[in-house]
Amino acid sequence: MSHPKKNKKDESEESSQTGESESDDGVESEEEEEPKLKYQRLGSSVVEILKKDAASCLAVHPKFLALGTHWGVVYILDIIGNESSRFHLHQSVVNELSIGGDGEYLASCGDDGNVVINGLCSNETFEFQYNRPVLSIALDPVFNPKTKKQFVFGGKAGQLVFNQKGFWGDKKTILHSGEGPIYTVKWCGSLIAWANDIGVKIYDCETQERITYIDRPRGSPRPDLYRCILCWESETQLIIGWANSVKIGLVATKSRDEHVNGFPSKYVQIVSIFETEGYFISGIAPFGEDLVILAFLDDDEEDDGSDEKKSLRPELRIVSRKGDEISSDALAIHGFEYYKASDYRLDHMANEALFYIVSPKDIVFAKPRDRDDHIAWLLERSKFEKALEAAEGHERELRDHNVLNIGERYIAYLSDHENYEKAAEMCPKILKRDTQLWEKWIFKFFKNKQLNAISPYIPIGNPTLGPTIYEMVLNYFLLNDPEAFLRTVTEWPPNLYKIENIINVVEDQYKQKKITPDNDAVLIALAKLYIYNQQYVKTLGVYLSLNSKNVFKLILEHNLYDAISDKVLPLMRVDPDEAVVLLGDNLNRISLDKIVEQLQPEPKLLLKFLHYCFTVKKEGQMLKPYHDLQVELYANHDLDALGDFLEKSNFYNLDRALNICREKNLWKEIVFILARMGNTQEALTVMIERVGDVKKAIDFVDKQNDSDLWDELIKKSIRNPQFVSGLLENVGTHINPLKLIREIPKGMEIIGLRDRLVKILFDYNLQTSLREGCKDVLKADCVKLGRKLYDGNRRGLKVSENARCSTCNNSIFSKQREKGRMIVFFCHHVFHENCVVQQQVVKPKPTGAAGLSNSTFPKTTYYCPICRQDAQEKRFGAKRT
Repeated sequence: MSHPKKNKKDESEESSQTGESESDDGVESEEEEEPKLKYQRLGSSVVEILKKDAASCLAVHPKFLALGTHWGVVYILDIIGNESSRFHLHQSVVNELSIGGDGEYLASCGDDGNVVINGLCSNETFEFQYNRPVLSIALDPVFNPKTKKQFVFGGKAGQLVFNQKGFWGDKKTILHSGEGPIYTVKWCGSLIAWANDIGVKIYDCETQERITYIDRPRGSPRPDLYRCILCWESETQLIIGWANSVKIGLVATKSRDEHVNGFPSKYVQIVSIFETEGYFISGIAPFGEDLVILAFLDDDEEDDGSDEKKSLRPELRIVSRKGDEISSDALAIHGFEYYKASDYRLDHMANEALFYIVSPKDIVFAKPRDRDDHIAWLLERSKFEKALEAAEGHERELRDHNVLNIGERYIAYLSDHENYEKAAEMCPKILKRDTQLWEKWIFKFFKNKQLNAISPYIPIGNPTLGPTIYEMVLNYFLLNDPEAFLRTVTEWPPNLYKIENIINVVEDQYKQKKITPDNDAVLIALAKLYIYNQQYVKTLGVYLSLNSKNVFKLILEHNLYDAISDKVLPLMRVDPDEAVVLLGDNLNRISLDKIVEQLQPEPKLLLKFLHYCFTVKKEGQMLKPYHDLQVELYANHDLDALGDFLEKSNFYNLDRALNICREKNLWKEIVFILARMGNTQEALTVMIERVGDVKKAIDFVDKQNDSDLWDELIKKSIRNPQFVSGLLENVGTHINPLKLIREIPKGMEIIGLRDRLVKILFDYNLQTSLREGCKDVLKADCVKLGRKLYDGNRRGLKVSENARCSTCNNSIFSKQREKGRMIVFFCHHVFHENCVVQQQVVKPKPTGAAGLSNSTFPKTTYYCPICRQDAQEKRFGAKRT
């Protein structure tokens, strides 16, 4: 019905913004602009009517359409073009139709000079005959023949006639004349606008005065060739389209200060004016903030000089109120080649933004494109993402489309163009929780061998698909992508599929050697499947073949100690450090003999295990049968730990150990073994002759606590100047240096003798100084502690008022004095003096007092009868108080 065209201004702006350049063939790439309106040809009865007759005018009402023809017939149609009634009222072409009285009356006029008003809801008909053709007519919007019966018309007679009901019949008033034919008249509210050869005028029915005059544009073509188009947008705003000029006038009321008697109280302000380029106006109507113009194109450039010049295809253009073109649609009107600008009409239904384009043999109506139309336009151009955006959240507005249908078309489109990653990404958004759709599209991805693309998006919960789907995906990955197989087994919950089926497939693939044993990804996945299926022993075997450290966690979590009793060596090869801890900590569950037996081929691993058990677990008694073996293993593989083991172990054979050490020339260890065997003399000889370390020789002799061995050390070392020098340097604190010095042969040259002797003297002086210092410190401490003891003994002791004698159990503070004085011991026992068994001891000097003291009392020492246990040890003393 239409062919969208782009505004040249938009094209240049868009091209500059996108940076598009011309292609090799010289055609500039541009993005097609979506039309603002959609078009449909009025069919049904209209087609049959226009086959025999030709349309001349159209009147639009929300409830019906009225169509006038060249044969003088007026048809009443419904909105889609079905005929409901007809009136043959004129003998020639019907020039104008007008609907009034809320759609109850229809007025028509024609070249035959007749003006006819028909009651559509009644049988009323009013006819008026004039001698000249009537070109236009307008009914009062509230037309009522029983009251005012007002209407206005005009024609080639050049008079604008206002008709209203009078007392004695109809009263006709000529509102204007003498300026040429009245081409068009429009009535809205109280205002009537009409156009003649001079211009446009407006009359106010309320004040009964003409309020303005708007002249015809200068230089415009003849008014009979290009009709003036009047359109009331509201009761105060008039749109005028004439030839190639557009004006918009706003009717305003003057204030009291501005109004002058004898002049109209209203005026018209032109708020917009512009001229069209390249076309003439055959119709105009408001479209929101913009205007819709039925454009008759000027084809002067295409004039080939022939007598019969064909017209161009008319266009329906949307322009701003400043004249900027927004969009343009070329209309597929039947017979457009033979029509003039005056052959077209544009009528509109303002409340629904419907526009009717009338030509003699065709009627097309346009209306704004809704969301369905927008989506359809996007889908036709494969703009699926934009179509989805337009549909989402607006499904109640859609009749022909829905998000699911658009989405599936988009997924199919992406798949057809091999963009499987994007197609898979769209699946969760489109398919949502529909299980059947998910299974349908997964099968399609499978057929295209593109499960890798869809697998990250396959739902594993809410919804959950059938087990067959998940097993199909896993089997596909097993054969085609082992890494994806492992990843999927790890990520998917095992309850989605039958684990046994997958395990069987994997095992069959191994048996058929379709999967190589070095395929770690499949083995790891198989181990996980065994865990899911609680086949932990099989999992253990897989982990060991993979040398996976996960084997230790598996053993601990599932108590698989029996299963590893014959797999010690493979376990040690996985991680020796962790394996020895596991085995050593569970010797009560795994036989030590089995462990040692299996580790025999790997002596280093065996040593590591035995070393851990001996040093960390302290299992010396349990390892007793293997201590000789340990000595050999240490001698061969860990010499640093051999000495410590020889010192701590008591269960190895000394002779065998000695032989092993002699074979390896392990002199330090030989010295230790000889010493343990009691052969200190030979040990010392080896120390001096083989080890050659004076300090270690001295330490060795010192540990033996044998004075004769010192003599032997001096004897064996005295012939070696180096040893003598070492002895002089280190022996000072162990033996008398004079003894060593006397044994030194005369004439022996000793390197550093002077320094050694000085050191001996220095050490002696240091020892003497230390002794004196210690003696002084000891004296000071004794004095300090004695004073502290003395002060403590002199301190009073608290005796309670209710205290009783520990012997007679009478009150200490009795008024009867026959008991004598009281005695308080440091143990806090209290006695009457007469109750205590006295043991008088003469003291050379008084001791510390306790309790009350009196210097006149004889100095007698008492002991607490209760606390005295040893007559020889006097722990508590007290003076008589």
